[in-house]
Amino acid sequence: MNMKIINDNDKIIVYLFKCKLAIDDYNRLNEEIKNIFIKLIKYYKLDLFGYLNVTIFHNDISGCFIEIEKLSIVGCKKDIIDLKILLYKNVPMYFEFDEYPLINNKMGELKYENKKYYLEIKNTKDIYKYLEYGKIVYYNNS
Repeated sequence: MNMKIINDNDKIIVYLFKCKLAIDDYNRLNEEIKNIFIKLIKYYKLDLFGYLNVTIFHNDISGCFIEIEKLSIVGCKKDIIDLKILLYKNVPMYFEFDEYPLINNKMGELKYENKKYYLEIKNTKDIYKYLEYGKIVYYNNS
C-alpha cells in the first residue's frame, strides 16, 4: 500500500494510493483501519491516542485519503484509541494547486476557481510526484 502522510499539529492526513478499502463490509473495514493505525504508530512513529475523529474519503479510481483529527487526550492512556469514523464513498477527488504550468494538460480537465486550479484525479500515479506543490481535496465547491 503506497502511503503519504502530512502531519499538521491537530490534523493528520494520510493518502492511500491504489487503495480499495472494504467499504461495504463493516468488520473488514474495521480491521483495515486498525492495520493502518498500527502502521502509522509503529513505522511512522505518530503519537496517536485518545479521542479521534477519522474521516475517510474513498474513491475506487483514485484511492482514498484519511483525515485524522485529534479531539482530546484527557483521561486516556497512551495505548487507548477511541475513533469516531465518518466514511464518504466514491467522492471525486481533485488535486488543488496554484501554478498552472505545473500540470500537463493531458492529465485531465483543469478547473480554475477562487484563485486555485483543480484537476480531477483519474490516475494517482500521475499526481503522486506533484504532491509537494499542492494538495488533494475531495471537492472544490463546484
